[in-house]
Amino acid sequence: MRTTARLIKTIKLGIHKEMNPGKRKAILDTQALYNQTIAFYMDFFADHLAIFDEKKGYEKKDGTTGERPWTAQELLTFAEIHTLETKAHPHPMHPLIEILPDARTMPVSLRRAAINHAVGKVKAWYSVHKRWEADGQQGRPPKLGAPNEPITFYADMAQNPDFDLMARNETRHTFIAVKLWSEDRWKFVQMPVAIHDKARLELAASQAEQARIREETATIQAVKAPRGTWSAEERALIQPQAWCAQSFSIYVRKDKRYPDDQRFSIHIPMEKRIETPKKAEIQRAAHPDMPVVTVDLGVNRLAVMGAFINSQLVATKFVHGGELNHHRHQLLSVINNKRQQSGRLQPDVQDNAFLWEKVRNLDENAARQVASQIVGFARLHGAQVIVFEYLRQYRPPKEKMSRSGRKNHKRGYWLRGQIVEWARDLAFREGVLTVERNPAYTSQMCPHCRTLGERKGHRFTCENPDHVYQADADFVGMMNLYKKWTKTFAYPRKNKKADEPKPVTAAAV
Repeated sequence: MRTTARLIKTIKLGIHKEMNPGKRKAILDTQALYNQTIAFYMDFFADHLAIFDEKKGYEKKDGTTGERPWTAQELLTFAEIHTLETKAHPHPMHPLIEILPDARTMPVSLRRAAINHAVGKVKAWYSVHKRWEADGQQGRPPKLGAPNEPITFYADMAQNPDFDLMARNETRHTFIAVKLWSEDRWKFVQMPVAIHDKARLELAASQAEQARIREETATIQAVKAPRGTWSAEERALIQPQAWCAQSFSIYVRKDKRYPDDQRFSIHIPMEKRIETPKKAEIQRAAHPDMPVVTVDLGVNRLAVMGAFINSQLVATKFVHGGELNHHRHQLLSVINNKRQQSGRLQPDVQDNAFLWEKVRNLDENAARQVASQIVGFARLHGAQVIVFEYLRQYRPPKEKMSRSGRKNHKRGYWLRGQIVEWARDLAFREGVLTVERNPAYTSQMCPHCRTLGERKGHRFTCENPDHVYQADADFVGMMNLYKKWTKTFAYPRKNKKADEPKPVTAAAV
């Protein structure tokens, strides 16, 4: 049976900083009302914690009966019955409109999203609280915090424009209409959004994928009974096979460069279904000579990649990091000098916040770029597996270094872990598996004669007198990683002399 995985990524679109103050106020008022509604339902479920322990009986497929907890839909119905005034329940026990009169005309999708948020938060808090009680009530009791969720706009709350594939120079912004609480009523408000070219292409492709899903759904429903069962193949047809946009949200972040120190942006989650890559042992057993990319990560040289097809090295690629290390070292030296000038730091005060943010952004940007190059290199040569070294705990260098030099060395080591994390995420989106192997002796063993060699800096020299071989040490590590993938790597052993007697234990006299 084919197993699939659900991928999620986010497209971020900036809202123009000179947006009308009335629109800014409408976003903040809507977010406040939304979080007040979540807080109301959190208090409601906190007063009815017994429903989370209550079980309901149901009939299994084999005819037997069992018990299960309440489903999300049942909890939603329970909350609406006891908080909303309807014809069937004209007098609810906990009317929402008495506490929040402005929520009377709230869109149904937004109110139900608030209920689902409240259910999740109370469930999480209740489980932690029960664990705290079971452990003997050690420490402070867990508290049910206040909500601070962004506004999510569902199908009935947004009017997306048609994204043109042709860029128009005379148009600076695209306006997206969203339903907000403004001037004591819910109405559509036009938001000026700057859409970059990549996002425009992806959103246009998303609209085409959504049209395909609607057509497939209509075709299947035309031949199905009203409540007919869908097969697994039919359900797979209506799953997004390309990036498909979901309901977006508006986030508010602090930023001194924007009016009132608030920056607004739209986050559009994109969903896609892919076939889950098979495990390494299964792929190697099925295709022993399959295309594989091995990557040796370093500090001064960020990555050395090699593509192997039919057990032959067909391409290599070096990614140098000397300039990055030099730039990071300069920033860390400035931070160290400023610390020496300022003296002892105050507790809970971040020193040199701007410089530290610059260092973090420098490493994050480098990790993303190197990971993108690794995955692009694997796709170029049709590799289904990328082999990395298993990164161990950081060990400080033996040679003497300055304080900024030691910090730079440590951050360079940490950068390798960031590269692996980003490469693993990007590779999984492309259906490529990433594995890790033991890095022992990868840069010290000759890949041809399997003899220990000597490494000085970036240079490896084979010590076999019958085999003259010199190469880049990181290149040798990349070659040996492939041998570890194929399980043909031979670890060195301490050879004992044949005529050496075994040690004799002295007998007590």
